[in-house]
Amino acid sequence: MLVDYSDSSSESDGHSNSRTQNRRKRKAEDDGLLKLDSGRPPPLPASFRSLYATNVRTFASDDPALHAGRTRQVPHAIGNWPTHAYLEWYPSLPELVQLDKVIKHAEWSNTCDSIHSFLRSDLGAPQPLHISLSAPLVLKTDQKDAFQQTVFSEVSRSNVQPFNVQATGLDWVANYERSRFFLVLKLSRPSNNDLNRLLSASNAAARQFGLAELSDAFHISIAWTLKEPDKQTREQLLNLDKDYLKSLMMSFSGLKLKMGNVVIDIPFTKCREIST
Repeated sequence: MLVDYSDSSSESDGHSNSRTQNRRKRKAEDDGLLKLDSGRPPPLPASFRSLYATNVRTFASDDPALHAGRTRQVPHAIGNWPTHAYLEWYPSLPELVQLDKVIKHAEWSNTCDSIHSFLRSDLGAPQPLHISLSAPLVLKTDQKDAFQQTVFSEVSRSNVQPFNVQATGLDWVANYERSRFFLVLKLSRPSNNDLNRLLSASNAAARQFGLAELSDAFHISIAWTLKEPDKQTREQLLNLDKDYLKSLMMSFSGLKLKMGNVVIDIPFTKCREIST
C-alpha cells in the first residue's frame, strides 16, 4: 500500500498556514476595532443636525390630545410656511444632568399642574434648546426665498461674530395667549450686545414683509406647563443657588432659520466674509 506522505504533509502545512494567517487577520481586525472604539468619533457639523431637525407631519389637523394639551400657535393652511429664526444649543451630558435637577426641583415645588421637559424627546433622545430671535411668522410659498435672502443680508449687516451667553437665573414666562407657561433660563448680555443685534436683524427682515416683530426678552425654555404657576411655585425658584446655574455656558456661531420642516444654517463667519 502506497501512502503519499509528502502530499498529506503539504496539505497539513497548508491548513496550518491558513489557520495562522486567519488568526493574524482576525487579530489585526480586532486591533483596528479597538483603536476605533478608543478614539472619539469626529463631531457632526451643525448642518447635519438641521437635516433631521423635525419630523414631517402627516396630518394637517390639530389634536391637542396627541401633544399633552398643546395647540398650534399658527393654524395650518396649505401654502403657509410657519417660520422661526433662532439660536440652537445642544447641552452636553453634564449640562443635561444639571438641567434635569432644575426641572425636578420645579416639579417638586409646582402645585398647579404637571411639568413637561424640553430636554428629551418621547423616546428619550436629547433635544436641542433655543433662543428665539423672531416671533412665530407665516410666509407664503412665493415669499420663502426672498425672506431667506433678506435674513441673510440683515445678519451680514449686523456683523455679529461667534459669542457666548451664560445662564443667570430661572423664571416662569407665559406665551402671548397665556395658554402655556415656560420654565426658562435667564441669560447674561453678551459683551458686544450680539443678541440685540441679531434680534434687530431678524425684526428688520420681518418688518420688510409686514410680519410681527419680537421683543428683547431673551431666554431658553427648558420645560412647560398648561396652568400658570402660583406665587409659591415662583418663589421656590429663588431658592436655587445662582452659582449652580452660572456654570451653564452656551456658545453660538450661527443663526438658524426654520421654514416649515426645512432648517437653513446661517453661520456668522460666512456672513462676515461676504459682508467684507
